[in-house]
Amino acid sequence: MAKRTPSGKFRGKVTIGYDPDGKPIYKYVTAPTRRELENVKETVREHYIFGRPIPRDQPFYEYAGQWYRIKKEPFISNASRSYYKTCFVKHLLPQFGMQHMKAISAAQIQEFVSGFAGASKSQINNVIGTLKAIFASAYAEGVIERDPTVALIRPRASKGTGRRALTPEETRRVLETIRTHPEGLFLAILYYLGVRRGEALGLKWGDFDFAADQVHILRDIDFTGSTSSEGTLKTAAADRFIPVPAVLKEMLLPKRESADAYVFHTPSGAPLPQASYKRMWSRLMVACGCVTWREIKPGTSRPDDILKQVKPTLTPHYFRHNYVTLLYESGVDPLIAMKIVGHTDYQTTANIYTHLKEETLRRASVNMEKVFADREKEEGGERNRTTRPCVGGQR
Repeated sequence: MAKRTPSGKFRGKVTIGYDPDGKPIYKYVTAPTRRELENVKETVREHYIFGRPIPRDQPFYEYAGQWYRIKKEPFISNASRSYYKTCFVKHLLPQFGMQHMKAISAAQIQEFVSGFAGASKSQINNVIGTLKAIFASAYAEGVIERDPTVALIRPRASKGTGRRALTPEETRRVLETIRTHPEGLFLAILYYLGVRRGEALGLKWGDFDFAADQVHILRDIDFTGSTSSEGTLKTAAADRFIPVPAVLKEMLLPKRESADAYVFHTPSGAPLPQASYKRMWSRLMVACGCVTWREIKPGTSRPDDILKQVKPTLTPHYFRHNYVTLLYESGVDPLIAMKIVGHTDYQTTANIYTHLKEETLRRASVNMEKVFADREKEEGGERNRTTRPCVGGQR
């Protein structure tokens, strides 16, 4: 049975043989997750029982590729595969590609990681998480004698603006666009259900139970290059039921199609490809006035070419965070909110709630300062009236 260590990793034992008295001989291994622990145990078992050699002193690109193909790729969504490809090609392989695993030092990795100072928190976590998983696996398999990532210091991330709710003005514009724009239903799905982008694109009409006023989130649409495909949900917790408010139900019912039809699809009925989605999102953001414009070259007239110069200031994740904010302001318990939005970890929801509480306290503090200042002005004016000097001997 796997046990969790104080560092958060999982530790287990593998029977690799028996001593002369018949007692089992164990080798203990660790890994970042239970699933990866099972992979490591299988590798060690094959090495000791079947004599299959554990590769040693491989170049980083070779070992990392092997780790990804065996221990990651079979268990992740297409969206995650796209992330790992970007992470390897843009960051890890240019830095460590041809170096041998044993030659990569903790100082070298720290210098590389420190170069991400000022990047987003998610990017830093993803790069460090991937590195840690690769080297922890290599250490558990005996490829390296020590894990050079155990004492990594995370650089400071940018504060960013992605984790916030919509402003009152943005909300007004979004709701107006939902009411008036031909493609406003996509914004409505994001606003009223708080789903992820891929979950919204993966909705089929049969997922809605209008009698029970709820929708079942069952699938995700992944973008791979220029194509889209139906993929697995991000996590097991993402398979969930979400209440459908009356205002959204009224918008959906007149548009309803057959149960197996996607809510958002191409003329042939296929899920929207990435290019079509991007154009739709740009059109919606232009209608909301939530964009900045890149320089448009003289002579550009085609609408699609003009849309390429649009840089939206909102992403679907803003709507998801806004939905959690509305749950918080409605007094929904964090455990219930966690199930509605499909968070795997309670701490993710709790962190957002804590952030919102801090924002509420900050606004309350500012409001109280204003109240105190106004009261002080009133008191000052009252004192001036009561102590006003007599004029002409009159009181």
